[in-house]
Amino acid sequence: MLGFTDVRHYFRGNTDWIVRGLPTDPPAPLSERIRALRYFVNNLAPGLRSFWIHYLDRVRIDEFMRDDLVRLGPEDSTPQAPPDSPTPRAVVLNSEGVLLGTIERSDPAPRALDAMNPNPQTIRPDMTPKLATHLLKSNPYLMVTTAKGRYLGRYIPND
Repeated sequence: MLGFTDVRHYFRGNTDWIVRGLPTDPPAPLSERIRALRYFVNNLAPGLRSFWIHYLDRVRIDEFMRDDLVRLGPEDSTPQAPPDSPTPRAVVLNSEGVLLGTIERSDPAPRALDAMNPNPQTIRPDMTPKLATHLLKSNPYLMVTTAKGRYLGRYIPND
C-alpha cells in the first residue's frame, strides 16, 4: 500500500485490504471479496455502526467475555500447564497489551514467542453472540481485542 511491499500491520484489517482490491498472495477470489464487503462498510463508518448497536440495545459478546488467561511477554518462558487447563493456556502480549499470539501447548518452552500461535481468531467486543458462535464452528476459541489489537479477553459462549 502506498508503495510499500512488505506490509505487516494494516489498521483496518485484512478484510478491508481485500475489498479494496489490494494485492494478496494468493489473489482473493471474487466470492471472498463480496463476502468481505459488509465488514468493509462497518470500517468506513465506525461512528454510525456504534450508534446503531447502542440504539438497538443488542446483546454483545462483551457480556460473555472472560479475562482469565495467563499473560506472557514474547521473551517469557512458558510454564508447564495442567492437562485440564483451558485452550488457549495463555496469551502473549506486547508492552502495550496488543495480542501477539496464544499459547496452546501444555509443555514448557524457553520463549513464548517461539511457542505461540501467531494468528488466533480475533473478534471485537460489540459482535453478536450468534455470529461469534458461528465462528466457533471453525475455530477452537475466539480472542476479543480492540480494533487496534489490544487484548480484552476470550469469548465464552453462554451454554
